[in-house]
Order: sequence, then C-alpha cells, then structure tokens
Amino acid sequence: MESFAAILHKYQYFGVAAFIATVFLTPLAIRAAHRFGVLDVPDQKLKPHAKPIPYLGGTAICVAWALAVTSAMATGTCEWHKMLPLLLGGVGMSVLGLIDDMRHISPKIRLLAGTLMIAAVLISTRAGFRLVDSVLEPLGVELPDWLATTASFLLGLFIVLGACNSTNLIDGLDGLSTGVTGVISLGFFLLAAHLAVYGYSSTGDPVRLVLAVAMFGATLGFLPWNFNPAKIFMGDAGSVLLGFNCGMLILLFGERGIPRWVIGALMIFALPVFDTALAMVRRWLAGRSIFEGDRSHFYDQLVQRGLSIRQTVLVCYLLAIIFAAIGLLVIFVRTWHAFFIYLGVCLLTALLAWATGLVQPEEPRRNKQLPPEED
Repeated sequence: MESFAAILHKYQYFGVAAFIATVFLTPLAIRAAHRFGVLDVPDQKLKPHAKPIPYLGGTAICVAWALAVTSAMATGTCEWHKMLPLLLGGVGMSVLGLIDDMRHISPKIRLLAGTLMIAAVLISTRAGFRLVDSVLEPLGVELPDWLATTASFLLGLFIVLGACNSTNLIDGLDGLSTGVTGVISLGFFLLAAHLAVYGYSSTGDPVRLVLAVAMFGATLGFLPWNFNPAKIFMGDAGSVLLGFNCGMLILLFGERGIPRWVIGALMIFALPVFDTALAMVRRWLAGRSIFEGDRSHFYDQLVQRGLSIRQTVLVCYLLAIIFAAIGLLVIFVRTWHAFFIYLGVCLLTALLAWATGLVQPEEPRRNKQLPPEED
C-alpha cells in the first residue's frame, strides 16, 4: 500500500509537464490565431466581449494534455491498451471542437460524430459497463447480462455527452470553465489518490490519476492567459476535451461496480450540471427550446445582479470547491449515506435556486444586457 505522499510524488511530474507545456504553447496559439484569423468576434448577444479574442486555446490545452498522457504510457506508468483509447478519444473530440470553432459544423453532424467517438472509447475501455449493476444489485434486482451491459453503455454515453455539453455551456466568462474544471480535476485526483492508496485497481488507478493530474496541470497553465481580461479563449476544442475527461473519469470510478465512488465523482462535477439543468428548466418555463442559446446562465444572472466578471468567476470557483469537498465526503461514509448526501445536496441546490429567483424565465429580464467584458 502506497502513501498519499508517494502517489503525489509519482504522478506530479505529469501534471507539471502539462502545466509547462500549456504555459509555453498558449502564446504560440495566440499568434497563430491572429495570423490565420481564428478569432471570436463579439456580437453583444451570446458574445459580449469588447473586442475579437483569439481562439485556439483549446489546441494548446489538448497538446499539453496529450503530451502528459503519452509520457505516462511511454514510462510504463499506464498500460497503453488502457490509456490509448482515452487519448485518441480526447484528441478526436478536441479536433471536432476545433473544426466547429473554425467552420461551424452542423449541430447534428457534431453530435453524431461525438457520439460515435465516445461510443468507440466506451467499447474499447468498457468504462461504465457496470453502472446499472452497481445500482440494482444492492436493491436485490438482477438483470440479464446483455440488458445490464446495454443499459450501462447507454447511460455511460449519456454521462460523457452530458459532461461535454456542460463544460461547453459553462465556458461563458473569462476563466470560468478553465478554473472550474481545474477544481474538478483536483477533486478527481484526490478521490483517485485515495483509491490508489488502498490498491483499488492495479491497472485502473494509474489511468484515473494521470487523466486527472494532466487535466489539472493543463487548466492551471492556461488560466493566467484566460482569466479576465482574457487574452485567448479555449473554444469548443478545449471545453469539449475537458468535458470528455470529466465524463470518462466519472465512469472510470465505477470500474468495480461500487456506486459510492461514482456518486462522489458526480458530486465533484455538480456545478456544470447545475448550470446546465438550471438553463434548461428556465428555458422550458419560458416556453422556449431547451437547446436555444442565451446569456442568462447562472453566472450571467450573477453579473446581471451587480457582480463584476471577476467576482462572478471567483464565486463559481468557491461553489466548485464546496461541491468538490462534499463529493470527497464519500471517502468517509457508506454507499447509502453517499446517496442521501447527493440527493440532499441536489434538493437543497434546487430550493435555493428557486428561492433566489434563478429559475425565473429570461423574458422579465430581457432588457438587462450583460456588460461587455473588460479589455
């Protein structure tokens, strides 16, 4: 059994590699974006920033993350057949996002391509294939293997696609998605490190640890360039990659069919899920399509109520830390207790959102526009 200090010493190098690579690659991405005209042009609606901002930040994140993951395979820290599908899937999702950043591909084509890539990764790794069993077995319900596997695969596909969408939607203010997913990845690393201390899985522990620490290093290295006032945006190439990592890690925590760790991971990832759910409920109450874009997310409403961009982002960081801390409580409680903690936090969050008027449809606030981000 390794100590936490030994695990930190062993895996910190992959995080440092991702951090250093992102720090040096991001200025190159800024230059390339200006040279080739890959800029996010403001429209004062969904894009209220004051001037065109370079994209391609997600490419810097992806290259740095891939470098750290590849070094983990090259050094024998992770078995290549366990990590390679995740590496290829992450790069593929990032490239898909980059194409959308530059060419604006059809949402249906993007969804289809993303679904196929994620499905291929799930089949290759069998990640999340015991999700349904882990929930039903404690209840004394046993499904045929083919049905449980199929249901688990579909549920896993939904979780990863949902995570990609959630991190994309929360990427609405300078440094918001970067910092929030950085906190989430740190929470995932601490959860994975706890499992590794007790030898949860000789092959699965290194994969979880490397994915989490590489994502943490890449987001930390990108944050100085992306924090308000942002010099570069990550675009879909970055947000989708981070969502893919988060979704896959949630499934990988269910490797042995113990639901407690999946519940903890879902709690750590709660803020992006809360923002997405809140946006969909509000649009539905307003009689609009739940998939229609707007500037009235949770973080937008904080700005509309008088907080500055930076204050809003820092509030979201604090909320992400609180959710991550609650998620890590699963280390100390039993499965049923973890389930009730998760359910209780969800209900309390929903009640607070309702009581503070966050669920109020957008129409009554239609004339309130989000102020442009600072130069």
